Amino acid sequence: MSVIPMQKVRLSVYGPDVNQALSVIQKAGALEFTPTNIPNLAEPEFNFSHADLLPKVQHAVQFLAPYAPKKGLWKSLREGSRKEMTEEELQKMKSNIDVVYPLVEDFERLQVEFVEVNEKLRLQEEQHDLLSQWKDLPIKLSQLETAGTKTFLLERKSKVETETLKSALETALTEQEIPFNIIEVTEVTVALTLAKESGLIQKAETVITALKAEVVNPPKGIETPEVEFTAVSESLAATKGELALLHDQAEHFALTHINQLQIVGEILSWHRDRFAVVDQAGATRYTIVLDGWLNQNKRASIEAEFEKENIAAMFTDLELTDSEQPPVDIENSSFIRPFEAVTRLYGMPGYKDLDPTVFLAAFFFLFFGLSLTDVGYGLFLVIVSLIVLTLFKVPETIRSFAKLLIFVGSATVLVGMLFGGYFGIAPENLPASLRAIQVFDPIGNPLPVFYLALGLGVFQVMVGMLVKIYSEYKQGRFMTGLLDQGPWFLMFCLAILALATSLEYLSVLTLDQVINLIYVCLVLIVLSAGRKGETVFAKIKDALTALYDSIGYFSDILSYSRLLALGLATTALAFAVNMIAGMIFNKESYISYIFAGMVLIIGHLFTLAVNTLGAFIHSARLQFVEFFGKFITGTGREFAPLSRTEKHVTIKEE
Repeated sequence: MSVIPMQKVRLSVYGPDVNQALSVIQKAGALEFTPTNIPNLAEPEFNFSHADLLPKVQHAVQFLAPYAPKKGLWKSLREGSRKEMTEEELQKMKSNIDVVYPLVEDFERLQVEFVEVNEKLRLQEEQHDLLSQWKDLPIKLSQLETAGTKTFLLERKSKVETETLKSALETALTEQEIPFNIIEVTEVTVALTLAKESGLIQKAETVITALKAEVVNPPKGIETPEVEFTAVSESLAATKGELALLHDQAEHFALTHINQLQIVGEILSWHRDRFAVVDQAGATRYTIVLDGWLNQNKRASIEAEFEKENIAAMFTDLELTDSEQPPVDIENSSFIRPFEAVTRLYGMPGYKDLDPTVFLAAFFFLFFGLSLTDVGYGLFLVIVSLIVLTLFKVPETIRSFAKLLIFVGSATVLVGMLFGGYFGIAPENLPASLRAIQVFDPIGNPLPVFYLALGLGVFQVMVGMLVKIYSEYKQGRFMTGLLDQGPWFLMFCLAILALATSLEYLSVLTLDQVINLIYVCLVLIVLSAGRKGETVFAKIKDALTALYDSIGYFSDILSYSRLLALGLATTALAFAVNMIAGMIFNKESYISYIFAGMVLIIGHLFTLAVNTLGAFIHSARLQFVEFFGKFITGTGREFAPLSRTEKHVTIKEE
């Protein structure tokens, strides 16, 4: 329930044990390595033995993924996308990694065949398309150019009809006194045959250019285009059959081997990450030296595992330099942990700050409920989240978020009962038992809800002050925290007392006495703020600045009025959906039942989605801006330890 203590350490490992030691550390996920800067140390001479295999396996998995058996959505959710394995099964797989080499070689041969067949198919399709345009040409392709003649295949660029192109050629060639023969081939192409006499070819090319006709490269072949077209069509069909057979082989390969390749690829990526760490280390004749940040809570278990595995390794504590700040990670009980999602959205607190998760949990729980205020919507969130947690295998991040939705959905149910929110149904249409529970009417009388929101704002701001005092106490600066926050906390208490006295809720002191105490408190605020200044001018400036902070507190508290606005929006939108459905509904028309039902389902789902998102965002914003700013002084860099990814594998606890 706090920021995890970090220690800068140096890990010294006997050379032959380094991979095993790093494997233990990677499994624990407790050490973030940094480059080792020790003069006169050599670079480690370690090579990743499977450096050539990993990219081949990853490429095979990527290539085979489209051929893998497709699961339905329900089955995918029920079974998950990752293979569950125990540590024992993983160790067995590690020891048999070499069996993947033949699989990779088979895959590479299959891929080469794919490339060759696809290239052959491409060339045949190009030839097929070209021959299909010229198959009416009654000339053998081998005779397009003979010892005495040359045949041009022409196409008019403007795509005019063949007759127009033919007439233009005849006229122009006749004027040039060039003997020729023209055959119509398609609607826009002709074949022009000329004798190979001196200068005729050049004159004809000039005429062709002038007519804006284009000389088309002839298809390849010997026989007439029609005969060649038939032969290429048969070859094309055979090649497509070859490609289909290769696709079948790829599907069979994916069916039988893709899971194995995915798991091996994951294991090899862990191995690669360990060797990447070694690349930053230093080495002596017998040892490897690595520096990093260690999660102190896991140090004892790692050292115990070293001893159990007979690994020659030891940690040495290092002193921090003045500019160094440890990375930050937080740890909370299972009950509070779902709310870490909110904290992590903001960013990690500073290493010396308190973990705000335990303090924000209750406020976020309540504020979300006040923003959504509908029992039906809250039950929907709870039910969907329970289905995800009990029936589906989803990543831990999604499970954690589902747990958070259970909490905030429950808050919505509780608040919705007090606000009389049941899918936007008007209060007068509710059963008497539900109306008896209702305390607030946000539509008919919103002022009590407004006062409640502001009251919660005052309370959270005051809690922020107390947390700041506690934070300073933890860092050995209790008097600083007390002098900075104490007068303001007392001011808030006196303001509340003044309000309660004026409304005659309390009569401990008279209103004049309370106001006099407020004046004394203002003096304390000025004196406390001015104590830090080194000169008289600086003390006055700090004191005035402290008084100006009252405007900031006032604006912070007003920000909590958004809770009323969001609650009203949810109620109003749900009521509007019901009203539209009621306008459509007609007891005498069966089709109106369908349309009214569609309006209710789609409308309420839309309202639920929009208002849930708004409730989450604005409840989080109140924590980030109005609450965290009271006691978090900075943000830290998130802890990034060497750990095992779980993209294709989920490691089960034994």
